[in-house]
Amino acid sequence: MSSSLLRRAVRGFAVYDLCVTLPFATPWTAGAMVGVMSWAHEGLSLGGEAVPAFTPTHVFFVALFGVVAVMWALVRVLQPTALHGAIDTVGRGLVSAWMVLAITQGASQVLGVFLVMEAAGMFVQGALLLGARRRDVAPATGS
Repeated sequence: MSSSLLRRAVRGFAVYDLCVTLPFATPWTAGAMVGVMSWAHEGLSLGGEAVPAFTPTHVFFVALFGVVAVMWALVRVLQPTALHGAIDTVGRGLVSAWMVLAITQGASQVLGVFLVMEAAGMFVQGALLLGARRRDVAPATGS
């Protein structure tokens, strides 16, 4: 596997993150996105607790973390390095774990859509990083 493929994967998942998190980066659009998630939960009759109405404090924290996620995505779009991919892979693992915990504790199954992409990013980037590491530390074969 080439480092070019790793860079493309890091950038690709960053673009996905940018598209998904940008709507959460302002109080107005974050409120609308929470409404869309609530609509999806109800419309698809998903299991788990319905997405609750958010207070201004909830919306503030959603928008705050939306801004952080957008900034992190921009870093990876502009500099899709192995280090950024490794940090992102660990972060995706942690976020995936918290999503699984939330779902098993009764949160809306609408989180499952986000979980699938978080786990996909973790496994794809993780595999490419491990492949690059193995290639870099493989013993040289001499003649």
